[in-house]
Amino acid sequence: MAEDFGQKPFGLHEVLLTNLAGSEQVALPASRVLKFKERVKSAEFTGDDLLQGVHTISEAVEFELESGGIGLDAYALVTGRDTTPTGSTPNRVVTLSGAGAEPYPYFKIYGKVLDDGLGDIHCKLFKCKLTEPMEGSFSYGEFFVNSMKGIAIDDGTNGIFEFVQNETADELPAS
Repeated sequence: MAEDFGQKPFGLHEVLLTNLAGSEQVALPASRVLKFKERVKSAEFTGDDLLQGVHTISEAVEFELESGGIGLDAYALVTGRDTTPTGSTPNRVVTLSGAGAEPYPYFKIYGKVLDDGLGDIHCKLFKCKLTEPMEGSFSYGEFFVNSMKGIAIDDGTNGIFEFVQNETADELPAS
């Protein structure tokens, strides 16, 4: 029988991006959407003019992430680039530069939604990579919102994903 804590998940509370080594972690400042869709590979076997069998396996998870005002540190983490800070507050400047032909790295995504009680649900995607460039725009009368799309694959240790339901809210992983 399935566990039932009476949870009713609502909204999106927190998203953390972590490099694959676990040595760097960035919280997205205003996460708006974390969509995920399991991708399966399926094959059919026919014979004698009948469908004799179907085989389906989980292959990956496709994800979309939308956030308001992503920091350059998060952008650098998911694209494999570096930021260069100069000066000090209140005149500090952080620059992110990119060149062509730079491969994107793998990273992890941890998402958290609170329920209407005391618990939460965590979504963990273990080996993610962007499959499309990040997208955003500066528009009159609108906040800056950007989005990214990618795929999560099996990391060889944890699998592709985990969903964790906590009866009492818990912190997202620190790495």
